[in-house]
Amino acid sequence: MARSAARISGIERVDLPEARQAIPRLRTYLRECILDGRIPPGTKLSQVALAEQLGVSRTPLREVLRMLQEEGYLEFEPNQRMRVADLDPVQLDADYASRILLETLALSMTLESIGPRQYREARRLLTAMRRAARIGDLPRWFEAHHHYHRVMTAAAGEPLLRTLQSLEDRSARYIRIYQRSEPGDWQTAGDAEHAAILDALAAGDGSAALTGLAHHLARTALRVLSEHAPDYTPRAVPNAVVLAEGGDPAALRAASAG
Repeated sequence: MARSAARISGIERVDLPEARQAIPRLRTYLRECILDGRIPPGTKLSQVALAEQLGVSRTPLREVLRMLQEEGYLEFEPNQRMRVADLDPVQLDADYASRILLETLALSMTLESIGPRQYREARRLLTAMRRAARIGDLPRWFEAHHHYHRVMTAAAGEPLLRTLQSLEDRSARYIRIYQRSEPGDWQTAGDAEHAAILDALAAGDGSAALTGLAHHLARTALRVLSEHAPDYTPRAVPNAVVLAEGGDPAALRAASAG
């Protein structure tokens, strides 16, 4: 059931800089509140009440809410009031399938340019992720995680990287859900997968690295779907993994039907 547009616990007043920087700062703050659950799915948002609680004017807030709507975090209700978008298993399935296909493509385009320097940088970022996970510093973990994946896709070109960034941004909400559902060991499987991808690259086994990346992304998606949408049967993610491995999706459908 959707929540009423009352005062939202955990939301604090925001000290905004001069007008030109107000919107980016406010967008970052509200986006983070949605990602970490301070503003839960289904929460109704009143611009008047939210502006008062944040201590900001309605003009920059209105623009930020519009931006968050375009990114899929908010949606309009029939009465034109904003609400935080619910988790959508179909969207998650599609987003992660897109990531699997496009990120493995980007890695395939980058394989030849990954040398000792890139390998050392990826190792450094893997260590940074482990340290951040150990002390519960999720912002630092996300930063290191983002740069780790960008080492793997650096040669793909800006248009493809922009698309991957958009998919990664939308995926962040689901990764947070995964982290909250398994606070003690959410990083264990991902850490092993990140290391295995690096080991494959160091051994010159591009095929194993591509397969490892596809399964790494798929595992996160399927884990979140199994917990939050147990009645939903993923279609896009399994097919994307088959395609990334060079297989025939028709064979997967036949096996599922049988």
